[in-house]
Amino acid sequence: MLASKSEKLVAVASRNIARAREVFAHLPELRLYGEYESLLLDPEIDAVYIPLPNSLHAEWTIRALEAGKHVLCEKPLAVTAEQGMTVVEAAQASGKLLMEAFMYRFHPQTVWALEQVHAGRIGNIKLVRSSFSFNILLPPRPHDIRLQAALAGGSLMDVGCYPINFCRAVYGHSPSTVAARVSTPGPREVELAASAVLDFGGGRFGLIDSSFEIPTRQVSEIIGDQGTITIPVPFVPGDADTEVVLSIEGQIIHQRITHVDQYRLEVEHFGTCIRTGAQPALSLAETIDNLRTIEAIYQSAGHPWPLV
Repeated sequence: MLASKSEKLVAVASRNIARAREVFAHLPELRLYGEYESLLLDPEIDAVYIPLPNSLHAEWTIRALEAGKHVLCEKPLAVTAEQGMTVVEAAQASGKLLMEAFMYRFHPQTVWALEQVHAGRIGNIKLVRSSFSFNILLPPRPHDIRLQAALAGGSLMDVGCYPINFCRAVYGHSPSTVAARVSTPGPREVELAASAVLDFGGGRFGLIDSSFEIPTRQVSEIIGDQGTITIPVPFVPGDADTEVVLSIEGQIIHQRITHVDQYRLEVEHFGTCIRTGAQPALSLAETIDNLRTIEAIYQSAGHPWPLV
């Protein structure tokens, strides 16, 4: 957000105001609030970014919209699709812009890969495989919000939502049916791992998995009847340059992508939409579809949901 060339960070709200002062000591002009409500009452703020625990996304997004703010909310927008629809209705009633924050969609490697798909470079898509995992247990973090059911934690809500979103971005619609399994070992409140087969109809499938139990792993592959596209580090490429590998009938093309701050691109896109009235690249229909698919995965796996 600080790196944005067109948007300006003017205020931060934190329950721990002392910690906020420490973190943002290098930005003396920044307004710091110890209550979220106080920030929403600031008339000089046009838009807010909400990165709170998952279970609080819907409540504070609605509050921000009702306070007259545009909202960029971290994924997932809500805990259930029904709750998500309530948030969408609040956005429509407020006349303010709302977008779910899937930052990877603004990275040039994602844009390029989807352009190849939509241009028919690899023919008819038959399979999308996408994974996102990291080990949250080493070192042990027993109080991590992502391990708490009351805060809507779990690997699927935290990182599994990315592969789901990627599959939908490729196929252009949500799956018709889902078959899934999740792992909730021992006394854990939330699932540590999830795997699912998404049926998009017409012999087209998505295979997604997420985990909190294995080393960092992220990869996406799009398989068509004429070739494949592989993104080795699709979601959080960090500060490194990246590449997308296009394979067509034995010919391999390495499309190299210079490092870019995908979070900056996301914020600037949102700001442009506010100023121009354009619709965000990520539609609210996608957001609701993602929530419905997450729910379907939990239901297929026999995992109780919602837990909050």
